[in-house]
Amino acid sequence: MLPTTRLKNLYEAPLPPMALTEYEAMSKFLNQGAQRCKVSGRNFDLFLDWAIQALTASLAADSASRVFLPKTRTGPFTLDGLIPISTLPSGGERRVKLSECSLIAPVWNNGALEAALESFYDSGFASLDVDRPFGGAYFQELRLAVIDSPADVDVPNVLRVWSRGSVILPSYSLKDLEPVLSTDGETWFLREGDAEREAPVLEPRMAALYNCGLRRYCGRD
Repeated sequence: MLPTTRLKNLYEAPLPPMALTEYEAMSKFLNQGAQRCKVSGRNFDLFLDWAIQALTASLAADSASRVFLPKTRTGPFTLDGLIPISTLPSGGERRVKLSECSLIAPVWNNGALEAALESFYDSGFASLDVDRPFGGAYFQELRLAVIDSPADVDVPNVLRVWSRGSVILPSYSLKDLEPVLSTDGETWFLREGDAEREAPVLEPRMAALYNCGLRRYCGRD
């Protein structure tokens, strides 16, 4: 955990990072919005769409800047660290155009990123439809792609910055995940048959994003 003085500096920076987003604060904002919409008759989807876009943009931006973090304080990324779905069946593989989605592909290795940038330059900034499937997930309703293969994140990350190419990912629908996965912002609850497994929430923004998606696309209160 960051020292109190360090947290204070981050909060008071010109642009406090949304990585410090509190699940409770986001929930309070949305619940207040829902009450206002009940009174005014406005469509609450407006609030959910804004929150989904803000959280997705924050996660995508942070994944691109992860290479600048001290290597002694971080390591390669795994999908289950974001959302624990690796044991759940997907809806099949899907080719995802990187220009049409947000991308979480946390670059971490300086040399690998540099090589990917150089290769992209040497190709003449060409588009690339990668035929080899990647590890990770594509969340259909959120139009969010996540790549978690540590050695594979750099090329898709570079392609996405220049809105080029496509990748193949396991595809998940929130409507399929909703019956088996839930979160209260601190813990993920995964139902496997008659048993329930728990995992800690390591990224509050993803927990908030997931619940926003359920409310927006699955009619969940």
